[in-house]
Amino acid sequence: MRVRRWVSALAAGILTAGTVSVLSAPTAVADPADCPELYVLAIPGTWENSADGQVPGMLSYPTSGLGSETRVQLVGYNATAFPWETGGSIYGKSKAQAVANAEGLAITMTKRCPATKIAVIGYSQGADAAGDFAAEVGTRRGVIKPSQFAGAVLISDPRRTKRDALIGPKLSGEGNGGPRQGGFGWVSDRTFTICEPGDQYCNIPRDYYVSRIAGYLAETSDPNPDQLGQYQAEAWAIVSELVTRGGPGALVDELSNEKARAQIVAFNRFLQSGSHGDYANFQVEPGVTALQWAQNYLAGLA
Repeated sequence: MRVRRWVSALAAGILTAGTVSVLSAPTAVADPADCPELYVLAIPGTWENSADGQVPGMLSYPTSGLGSETRVQLVGYNATAFPWETGGSIYGKSKAQAVANAEGLAITMTKRCPATKIAVIGYSQGADAAGDFAAEVGTRRGVIKPSQFAGAVLISDPRRTKRDALIGPKLSGEGNGGPRQGGFGWVSDRTFTICEPGDQYCNIPRDYYVSRIAGYLAETSDPNPDQLGQYQAEAWAIVSELVTRGGPGALVDELSNEKARAQIVAFNRFLQSGSHGDYANFQVEPGVTALQWAQNYLAGLA
């Protein structure tokens, strides 16, 4: 009898403890009902401002018709290159503003909707900023984790390198702004770049060192003291290549009248060609334009 009572008491205790444990177990908190599956940040190019909050210019098509599970957010910023423009700032400061605003929007969204994935698309200066944002995620310098990042499309990225995942024909040059040290890290497999072969913003000949140095100076026109080491590494990447390919004599040759004239002629042809603004017609594969590819990629992320 005593054994039976002891067993009954023990069983009751176990059941009671189990009940308390079940009742006190934490419950998962679901995201708000209006959280999107995918949050696409669209960073337009220089001078592509929008007064109504709609995505303007080059990115309007690839960010349209992405489905009900996707929310597109325009990233507002100065989008200027020169301080004398109305409300303008130098290129480096304008781009830094775009990167900071994109990160702020992403942080706000992921705090409210932890399950939402972040994607980014940018054109020209916007691609420069979008690429920097993706690089911060991939190298874990930013707040957004690689696991929260769905993908990126960079159209005419001034910092494109041969290491980047290129959509379209192979190119001989690279971006005129110099490489991103560390690349895209953990998100390299989902960050894609598109560059029309005649677009010198993203495909300048590698031996145009003066042009590349000028592009680097534009990139660092509003330096952040916290990134001094990165700036030095980026500058050294250009200088070391110059030394490897011909030493200081190559720079002297670069400054010669003949070489300078060749670069001026090439740049004028580039401006007249309209290739920087021709991505609606530029085909990255038979029958598929750059903007169509970008839209298809973003649509497939949700």
